[in-house]
Amino acid sequence: MDDLLAGCAILDGEGLTSAFGHLSARTAADEVCISGNAGPGLVRDADDLLTLGLDGAVREGDPARLPGEAAIHLAIFARRPDVAGVCRFHGPAALAWSTLGRPLPPTTGLVGHEVPWFDTSTTVTTLEHAGRLADRLGDGTAVLLRGFGAVTVGASVAEAVVRAWLLERAAAAVVAAAAIATPLPLPVAGGPAPAQLRRAWNYLTHRWPTTTEVLRA
Repeated sequence: MDDLLAGCAILDGEGLTSAFGHLSARTAADEVCISGNAGPGLVRDADDLLTLGLDGAVREGDPARLPGEAAIHLAIFARRPDVAGVCRFHGPAALAWSTLGRPLPPTTGLVGHEVPWFDTSTTVTTLEHAGRLADRLGDGTAVLLRGFGAVTVGASVAEAVVRAWLLERAAAAVVAAAAIATPLPLPVAGGPAPAQLRRAWNYLTHRWPTTTEVLRA
């Protein structure tokens, strides 16, 4: 729960989400805890989160606050037992690249692999549509949505959030370089090591502390 609250603060603080975007975690009870439709930046405590069954039924929280794209989280969790965190965000650079109709090339070590592109002209609100998105993600860690930003996943909420942050930085580098010439891709290297992901999470949680973390300090 604490990591989910911290992740919401980070996404908002880093400008990766606004009134739109959401973050979720698979719980030990094999349920889904997800931020509401007001935007991660307005999440203050557990009362601002919802708990869903893997069938999408709201078990705790106000159903009126359920994000329209909750289906994305449910479809990915259903297909990927290794995933415990899903981040749906709209960073400016990832959003810009997503409109080009091609994958993001691996030009930096921030991601380490080509990020696939999912063609859609609408938000993903049904399980059938989300299932196709999950198929496009495959066993990877990120996917771009045409005109709608991106989704990242991880074995924890922390990993999903850090990968969103890194993907946005990678996309920003490619967008900037592409204004001059064609960026050179790096050999596929598998992305940041677990220690690097932990280092980034430590940095981000200190940069954007939650109220709970401030009180602990």
